[in-house]
Amino acid sequence: MSPIKYYFSVLCLVLLTGCEEEVSQIPTFEVNTKPFAISLDGFGEIEAVQAQKIVSPGRRPMVISWLADENSLVKKGDIIARFDAEQLLVDSKEEELRMALFSQDIIQSEAERYQQQNDILSEQEFVDYEFDFADKFAIDDLRVYSKLEIIDSFQNRDFLGAKDKFLDWKRDSVEQQNNSNVGVLEIKRRGHELKYLRHQQALSQLQVFAPNDGLLTYEKDRMGEKPSVGQTVFPGRAIAKIPNLNNMQARVFVLAKDAISLKPGIEVKVTLDAYPDKTFNGKVSTVSGYPRSIERGNPVTYYELVVALTQQDIRLMQPGRKLKAEILVQDAKPALLVPLQAIHHQHGQSYVYLKTGLNFEQRPVTTVKKNLYFVEVESGLQEGDVISLSLPEPSS
Repeated sequence: MSPIKYYFSVLCLVLLTGCEEEVSQIPTFEVNTKPFAISLDGFGEIEAVQAQKIVSPGRRPMVISWLADENSLVKKGDIIARFDAEQLLVDSKEEELRMALFSQDIIQSEAERYQQQNDILSEQEFVDYEFDFADKFAIDDLRVYSKLEIIDSFQNRDFLGAKDKFLDWKRDSVEQQNNSNVGVLEIKRRGHELKYLRHQQALSQLQVFAPNDGLLTYEKDRMGEKPSVGQTVFPGRAIAKIPNLNNMQARVFVLAKDAISLKPGIEVKVTLDAYPDKTFNGKVSTVSGYPRSIERGNPVTYYELVVALTQQDIRLMQPGRKLKAEILVQDAKPALLVPLQAIHHQHGQSYVYLKTGLNFEQRPVTTVKKNLYFVEVESGLQEGDVISLSLPEPSS
């Protein structure tokens, strides 16, 4: 072999070896048919299916000053909560003062009306006296008075008549104006009276009593917070409940980013944190329509599921006990699987990088379902194909 051919052969061998080493450095995955199941992890707590709710009384926000111990057994009529009366008393006294002030304004307005009407009556009596005087001494004989004096007398009588009509109008106007003022004042006074009555009603409802015997549990708000001493609660909010312990269910939360094909009827396995060796079966009965945050100040959102338990254990299933759940979205079945990281997307099309010899080519694929790790491929690949797990560098 000539030296030139020898060196050329060595150069080709080096180049091929370099290409193989470069290709071998790219992580790959061999596509095979494997059992494929979809399951999601969730967490939550046990709660009663039915419970007697206890709501905040009254028609105004109130501050909690005392609460009975949670998970304690209560009897019908026992006090379970007390509210602070200090602010209610201050507000009640303030409304009572305003009622008194408006009542005084009404009395003053009536007194002014009475004074104005008396002044008008006095003027009308004086006008009547002048009428009588004018009629008594009115003479239209030209032999006694001049024409100018007679005309002056007639004009005086006309003026007295107009003045009498004006005083009648003024009396009616004063009456109407006073009625309007008194009406406005009465409406304002009535508004403060209604507030005063609400405060009095709230003062009579500062204690909340148990409606029946049972185990007392406190109700969380939408941000997952339970009532506490010093907290302001709004009227109508459920602050506690007495559950029926004979029928329990699980309330489960699933991360919104992990939620896949959630719907009623899906099988669920529940494990209590306090008893990790015991598993209870159930089915999803409801799924929230949209994800929400369950912790104040935390932007992470969750879907909320209610799980009907097919097994009950009164001894272990106490309200509020924490749990973990496995939601079985799809049972295991044979499927052609590829890792999620191997799927790429461009212009609405999914594709993978298929190994062909020493290179990788872009291969469009059609995917179906996925779990947290794998995706099922419907078309575009076949068993035994080798694909790249990362984005290959473009060949030079």
